[in-house]
Amino acid sequence: MRHRIAVALATMLTLSAAYGQQPEPAIAGAGRDTFDEEQQIERLRQKPLNWFGSLTFVYSQPRGNFKRFLDSINTSWGLGFSFNGGYKFTDVPVAIGADVGVLFYGSQERTYQTPLVIGGIPRTVYDTVNTSIVFIPITVLARIAPDIGWVQPYVEAGAGLTVISSTYSLKSNVGGEQNNNRTHVPFQYSVGAGLNVKVADVFNLPVSRQAYYVNLGLRYIYGDWSDYTFWKVADDGSRSVETITGASRTDLYVITLGVQVAF
Repeated sequence: MRHRIAVALATMLTLSAAYGQQPEPAIAGAGRDTFDEEQQIERLRQKPLNWFGSLTFVYSQPRGNFKRFLDSINTSWGLGFSFNGGYKFTDVPVAIGADVGVLFYGSQERTYQTPLVIGGIPRTVYDTVNTSIVFIPITVLARIAPDIGWVQPYVEAGAGLTVISSTYSLKSNVGGEQNNNRTHVPFQYSVGAGLNVKVADVFNLPVSRQAYYVNLGLRYIYGDWSDYTFWKVADDGSRSVETITGASRTDLYVITLGVQVAF
């Protein structure tokens, strides 16, 4: 009797172990999602990205007689930003677009105090003088920009206008405010070169892809001959503001560093 019970228990254990070792039934579609995602990524990777836009930090210097003139009023370089956008053709490595820069070439602010007696009441008059110079190059561009792996070198040529704006304001706590502005808009054309280095591809499955680049660019702007007027606060403590006029070509040398996205 004991022998039969032992045999029965051994048989049950053997069947249980064999059943536990059987593979689980396959889940319909397992692995297919990963395969589909890889196909979608590859499809989007092959799809050209025709549109692009950039935002860059800009350092600039005037050149030639324009530089010598601005050096004389202690404004020999400018900082600012630029943004551009355009379209790159699919079949040829050519892009067209536009670029707008805003370059700040310094400002001055002085506040003068003058004690007065007005209507028998002593008062202090505060006069604040402010001057500023801003250049705004507006350029239509054409680029040759081949894609070489993760790197996109380019050369470019452009034409447009440079807005040269100078402002002067006087604010007083007694006499109100006076403002003056001079704007000149010479024609300009430019040549340049640069390098885009891809740092990331972002996929929005299954619809789109964006590519992000770090951009370094150089551009020489050949500005046409122009008159210009600037204001400068006198350094001798005389409380005067000098009006300085000149005329020359308005060449600028520009270095840009920023981010570009293609989509």
